Amino acid sequence: MSALSGDEILQPGQLIRPKADSKTAADLVRRLYGLNAKLVSELNAYDDKNFHVLCEEEFENPGITGVERDGYVLKITNSLDSRKTGFVEGQTAMLDFLEENGIRAPKPVKNLENRYYSLELLGDGAEKHVVRLLTYIPGDILHRRADPPDELLADVGRFAAELDEALKKFHHPAYEQHRTLWMLNSVPRLRDFVHAVDDARRRRVVNEVVAKFEEEVTGGMEMLEKGIIHGDLNEQNILVDDEGKRVVAVIDIGDSQRSCLIFEIAIALCHMLLQADDISRGKHVLRGYQTVRRIPEIERNVLKTCVCGRLCQSLVLGAYSYMNDPGNEYLLCTQKRGWSLLEELWELSNDELLKLWE
Repeated sequence: MSALSGDEILQPGQLIRPKADSKTAADLVRRLYGLNAKLVSELNAYDDKNFHVLCEEEFENPGITGVERDGYVLKITNSLDSRKTGFVEGQTAMLDFLEENGIRAPKPVKNLENRYYSLELLGDGAEKHVVRLLTYIPGDILHRRADPPDELLADVGRFAAELDEALKKFHHPAYEQHRTLWMLNSVPRLRDFVHAVDDARRRRVVNEVVAKFEEEVTGGMEMLEKGIIHGDLNEQNILVDDEGKRVVAVIDIGDSQRSCLIFEIAIALCHMLLQADDISRGKHVLRGYQTVRRIPEIERNVLKTCVCGRLCQSLVLGAYSYMNDPGNEYLLCTQKRGWSLLEELWELSNDELLKLWE
């Protein structure tokens, strides 16, 4: 386990993203995994660095039986999360669990030291970064479906509920104390970062959402059902079938956590609304979810606030991260539609929204 407290989360002004390029990735794959990269391309990421690596057929790693045709994802974790090695081990255990339970997700690959991760200094950096290699899953990312059909939205809801139902059987000590800024129960911490939003009206809306979240959600957290959740079922982390109607795989469990079950569907719902660009179509996500798990009234009553809380996280933390990393356009992907969606949602009463969704 990491020697650090699980409560240690990102502080304003803290720069944590690794400094690594494609050459760095190729060198790490060769030195740590005995694989020779022939093509390396950087993937979208928030605070980490991810690379898709295709390798030559020759290898020197006794831990594998052959080179993956579709390649690998080299994940270089930010310096803050790299201190929490116990949680890295927890993620490895979760990926093994998902495979055992028939849920398609990337598989961890052992390095030349017969371990699933190592701690590496990059360039002249002062802090070490966790480096891992996972199998790459080819497929159609939901993000590419500009107008997802109703069947797909419903299947995202179904998948979220079935995933959490399966994870009720998963246990790992690292999840008991793990805390990050991206957990939905960290919404009150947005006050430390809202200065990155340069529009006073938008800052006011964020502060209203944070206050309501503290009142409705934080104040009644003990009444909400808990469990292990994926924690980031967004349009970039879901792979769909060729017809674009079914979820076939999930990727990136870096935000998995033990938390409130309602947070899982609230996060998925938030991102599906952004993808569908139509608030009313949230009813399909909820319909799919409730074929597996009925949402109790106490959770329905805070659903709007949870969805708005997630939108605020994406908008505020995206603006803050972009302020410190202006070359990373991925950080702004929510901004284009997010602010208008937040304002539209926030103006609706709970009753109006639930009627629209039910």
